[in-house]
Amino acid sequence: MTGPTRDALVVAAAIAVDLLFWDGEVRLAGGGELPLWLPVLITVAVHSTLWWRRRNPLPVFGVQVGFALVSVAVPLWQPLVGLLIATFAVAANTDTRGARWGWLVTVPLASHAVALGLSAESELVGVLQATALHLAAGAACWIAGRRVYRRGLQLRAWQADQDRLRTEATLNERVALARELHDGVANTITTVLVQAAAARAAASADPRALHGIEAAARRAMEEIQATLALMPRGPGSSSGPQLDDLPALLALAGEAGLDVRYAETGVRRALHADVQTAVYRAIQEGITNTLKYAPTGTRCLISLAWGADELEIDVIDEPGRSVAPRPALPPTGGRGLAGLGDRMRSVGGVVESGTHKDGFRLAARLPVGVR
Repeated sequence: MTGPTRDALVVAAAIAVDLLFWDGEVRLAGGGELPLWLPVLITVAVHSTLWWRRRNPLPVFGVQVGFALVSVAVPLWQPLVGLLIATFAVAANTDTRGARWGWLVTVPLASHAVALGLSAESELVGVLQATALHLAAGAACWIAGRRVYRRGLQLRAWQADQDRLRTEATLNERVALARELHDGVANTITTVLVQAAAARAAASADPRALHGIEAAARRAMEEIQATLALMPRGPGSSSGPQLDDLPALLALAGEAGLDVRYAETGVRRALHADVQTAVYRAIQEGITNTLKYAPTGTRCLISLAWGADELEIDVIDEPGRSVAPRPALPPTGGRGLAGLGDRMRSVGGVVESGTHKDGFRLAARLPVGVR
């Protein structure tokens, strides 16, 4: 049911009930009578304000309180339904300070009971009983409204929490995409860039063509780094290359002119896909750093040591005797090692890097069987 339809039904119900339970009595307390049409017209006009009870609960409540006091002048005219609905609306749609005004409902309710009792010449006990019943009805509407208000607060808090979780999930996806962009595409382009620059330096092909390859790869690297600069760092997680993809990675490094020596000791254990990806990325990052920063002729020593509880990964570069300069590559801002550290922590591992003799060492440790 739509909001306007519900509002129209509430207005119609309030008018209908108050008029149906009115017996047409129009005698004034001080003598005289009202025209029969006047109570009908006033009831319709006043109860029409219930349409705005949610948007403007306090003004509507004030109108209903004033209207309900008509029983002081016409004891047997007892319009209560609109007043009770307005009381509920005040309690359900205002904060604690606003909802306190709802207790003003006791004034017209008590006046209704007293006026009715006096007109019927009831005893004091009867008047008190009628007053208690009227006040109980008003209190029930107010309490029910406060329950709705608190439930609304809880629902809004839950929705805000869901929005926050969706935002965090989107952010984590962007972080994972950024890291994969660096770990996969950027490292591969670095290898292409090293190959092109080395071939051009050796004049083994048309220098202009190789220069074009190098320039395109360099531009791609710069664009990727610009994209990464917009991405926050975060742990995230995503599946990617596995241990079975290592031979292809080592072959690509060899084709780039790197002297790769790979050794694996111990018994290989089954690892979660994300952990295998972390191992692959650690080795890939070490190879990429060797290609980018080590001089030509550097040997890259890669080892996987499987222990009972831990897997140790080592990527060490040992510079050779060659003094040929390495090609100048675009700076990366250190995102590779930072992203690798985030990835390792997300799967329970650690990564360390630093100088090793005349070269550089990247070491990582992962608990076996993690996740």
